[in-house]
Amino acid sequence: MSDYAPSAAEMQLDRLLNALMVSAVETLGFDAATISARHADALTTIAATNQQWIALDEAQYHAEDGPCVAVLDPRDPIRIDDISAEDGWPEFRQTAGHFGINSSLSVHIPTPQLEDVQASLNLYARQKPKRAERGGITAEAFADQIAMAMQAVEAHRTTAKLAAGLQEAMRSRAVIEQAKGILIAQHGGSAEEAFERLRDLSQRSNVKLRDVAVRIVDEHSARTNNKATASDIPR
Repeated sequence: MSDYAPSAAEMQLDRLLNALMVSAVETLGFDAATISARHADALTTIAATNQQWIALDEAQYHAEDGPCVAVLDPRDPIRIDDISAEDGWPEFRQTAGHFGINSSLSVHIPTPQLEDVQASLNLYARQKPKRAERGGITAEAFADQIAMAMQAVEAHRTTAKLAAGLQEAMRSRAVIEQAKGILIAQHGGSAEEAFERLRDLSQRSNVKLRDVAVRIVDEHSARTNNKATASDIPR
């Protein structure tokens, strides 16, 4: 695990990006938003309102194609009202189907002042948003605000480190969210109670919270795979 620690400016940017994404989600009627970034040819999600749905971005990064990748370069927004009906982008389409996502809107974030950094704002919804027809223009306005926030941090020469640091942070958040979901399924309770259980396990075992989450996810995956293998044995 990286020892990189974000600066105060980067932490402030992280909070601001999340505030802008939440506002975009609520204003446009979507369910979640992410911000994709390309730096030195590496693709990563630097912010998300729902860590589980980072998988939608990751599928596009793996395929090196999809709406969030296409709009990293300057172009018109890409709005998809029915992802399942799309002919292209099979990895994105299959991942969206797995998560029950039917609509998306990806918008270029203009970052000309950021050296070798391209970015996009991506909004996802389980159903077509009622305000989708005017969503492109409004989403571009949010993209402009996000660009200004990122450029303000670049003034402190931290954006390149931000991509690397937040990538690790997002991975940690994603595995912690997975572990919380497993604990809720096993023991019931709320997300807050699941997190408290995680934190208690971390403190009692003197192991980092992320590492405890990884262990829980790995053990759950192993049990699931063993059950699947057993079910394949003829009776």
